[in-house]
Amino acid sequence: MTLVSNQVPEAFDLDFKSEMYGASDRDKRDAATDVAALANTAGGLIVAGIEEDGQARAARAPGVALTEADERRIRQIVGSQVAPLPAVDVFRVEDPASPGHGFVLIAVARSPLAPHAVLVNEGLRYPRRNGATTRYLSEPEVAAAYWERLAAAGRQADRAREIEADALGRLSTADDQAWVVTSVVPDLAGDLVLDQAALTAARAELVNRRPLIMPSSLAWGQVSIGPRRLLADGSLNSGRAARWLSADLHADGVGVFAAHVLRPASGPASSGDGAPEPRNVVADSVVNGVLSGLRFLARHARDRTAAGGNALIRSRLYPVSQQQPLELCQYQRGFIDTVGTRAITDAAPVPERAAPLDALADDGPGLVAAAYLLVTDIFQGFGCAEAAQLTREGELRLPYWNPDWQPHLQPWADSAGIGTTRDTLPG
Repeated sequence: MTLVSNQVPEAFDLDFKSEMYGASDRDKRDAATDVAALANTAGGLIVAGIEEDGQARAARAPGVALTEADERRIRQIVGSQVAPLPAVDVFRVEDPASPGHGFVLIAVARSPLAPHAVLVNEGLRYPRRNGATTRYLSEPEVAAAYWERLAAAGRQADRAREIEADALGRLSTADDQAWVVTSVVPDLAGDLVLDQAALTAARAELVNRRPLIMPSSLAWGQVSIGPRRLLADGSLNSGRAARWLSADLHADGVGVFAAHVLRPASGPASSGDGAPEPRNVVADSVVNGVLSGLRFLARHARDRTAAGGNALIRSRLYPVSQQQPLELCQYQRGFIDTVGTRAITDAAPVPERAAPLDALADDGPGLVAAAYLLVTDIFQGFGCAEAAQLTREGELRLPYWNPDWQPHLQPWADSAGIGTTRDTLPG
């Protein structure tokens, strides 16, 4: 085995075990401590089936018996004895020469939720890797770790406001343009090398592609480079304000996505007293924009920059003011029905939620549930109780969607494991 032949030593992110953790209370505590220590440091790997020498180097690889019960036990131990729960995967690697025998790999992700505690002698202790060994944090170190967790959340919110300010400055604010703007800020930053190769790859991946989940004619027209970011636009007017679609895709994995949601031919008409009439924002276009924006940005973060963890997510309508009021409507086959009880004339506070990055990047109930929360926050500004097109549990309410999209809704939901319902809201 390479670890043994190269005499690879244990490190802050690598821990060898000659045997699998047993079922005794001490073995359970040891497993919980080893996992928490990695999560409290920088993540890493525990390899069961490797014996080490006196200098903590891999010396022999006798392996261990591979059983599904052992894998379940590790997950149960971590779930019951480490708080908060870190992200852990358990893999069995079989030795081809010895069926049922091999190595167990316990992969612990770097965690934005640190410090993680374990119960030791009826008290909470906070382990951390110190080179090849494990130590417990002192009380001042625990306090500092909690402070850092809170400070990191504040930095996420600041980062979201910063990137949104830049992104809004690129959007057209003409009367025939209204946007739903969504941003994603991962807990654990990624790192994309921005060079000509990255730009060429992004252009090949995006240009002429349609990013919205539900059918739409909106497609990316161009991709360019900005300061530490890729810039995508739904028009071909280089150097002018973005129209129809826009995205700021930063090298650290954060991003902003904007999609046009105004009813066709919704112009800047005025009422009899000279006040501007509200422009009609289409409700299910807002839902489609948020769903699509979350997925698009999460895939950029995870797949293009290798960001991870949870993400701060935000959505808003833009622009909205006394001069450009907005009204929520349903626009179906040429007919307009007002939704809600009032128009909005002032920008509301931007709602903030959190969601696992993987759940946003993969079509599924997690993506729908996250979009439900953001869209509900937006729609409540118009006097609507919730986003009727979605449910809190991550399902689609089919009666509230544009009939033209119905043939696409069910196949998409089926392929993504998303439930659907024909229930309607009371009242």
